[in-house]
Amino acid sequence: MFWKKKTKNSNKTVIFFASDLHGSNVCFKKFVNAAKFYGANVLIMGGDLTGKAVIPITEQSNGSYIGFQAGEPVSLSTRKDVYEFTKTVGNMGFYPSEMTEEKYQELKDDKAGQQTLFRKLVIERVGEWCEYAGAKLKDTGIPLITSPGNDDFFEIDDVLDKSPHIQYHEMEITKLNDFEILHCGGSNYTPWDTEREYSEEEYVERFAKLTSQVQNMSRCIFNVHVPPMGTALDQCPKLDENQQVVFEMGNPVQMNAGSSAVLDAIKEHQPMLGIHGHIHEGRGNIKIGKTVCVNPGSVYPEGILQGVLLTLGDAGVESVQLTQG
Repeated sequence: MFWKKKTKNSNKTVIFFASDLHGSNVCFKKFVNAAKFYGANVLIMGGDLTGKAVIPITEQSNGSYIGFQAGEPVSLSTRKDVYEFTKTVGNMGFYPSEMTEEKYQELKDDKAGQQTLFRKLVIERVGEWCEYAGAKLKDTGIPLITSPGNDDFFEIDDVLDKSPHIQYHEMEITKLNDFEILHCGGSNYTPWDTEREYSEEEYVERFAKLTSQVQNMSRCIFNVHVPPMGTALDQCPKLDENQQVVFEMGNPVQMNAGSSAVLDAIKEHQPMLGIHGHIHEGRGNIKIGKTVCVNPGSVYPEGILQGVLLTLGDAGVESVQLTQG
């Protein structure tokens, strides 16, 4: 459920943070509207805006349509059925695409064509999200800040950079009121060989470049997509060589999949706050030394937005509230 919490002091910096929406239209709309709902004056999206797959909708000779969900055909008799199906899969983070049966058969054996269509639809949706955010946040003075996750195609950078409504940052330090934000996206290596992955050695170099620019670590937010290694924020099911969940005694085996370089950077520099995502199951709020670290988690396929409301003031992090709805 959503638990509504209004800020009592307009001088506070109140951040609503979420991550890993993976193309879910309904989750993005909830995210943008969460600012008003919770009384937040800053929105931060922690990366992985990109969804996972295209869902073809093919027109049949009798005027009906067939969609696909979880690999199974779904009969769509009317245009209203198509509209409702399109809305449903869009809210789950997929990219519906109407096409002829001939085009569908052509694409089945054309991996390059599939990838071209996928990237086109991703870019279009990011553009639609930019327009939606602009319409909702115009004249509110509420910034929407985002940075890339490991799944985010480099092609979306240009769309986000050109949006007058979104502040897109990667590998830089920015100011937020009396605070600094260190932006470091992507992730360490994953089983899926995604778009923006880096070795731990590369992360050490990335942090060395960024941390040297921070003026006051006690007022700094590490906006780092991948969570620190070996914590409650990076626990997820272990996968075998076929990317299937490993079970023991009927229970999924858990493992840690965060970054050791991120953990080391937090331990060494002790920023005020670390905001992370990437591991959808790693929802939580912990401390590493003096640093508060959070991962809101993600259950985007269900159309549910998980987030965290953070109140910052003179004393640093004054409150942390995990949200869901």
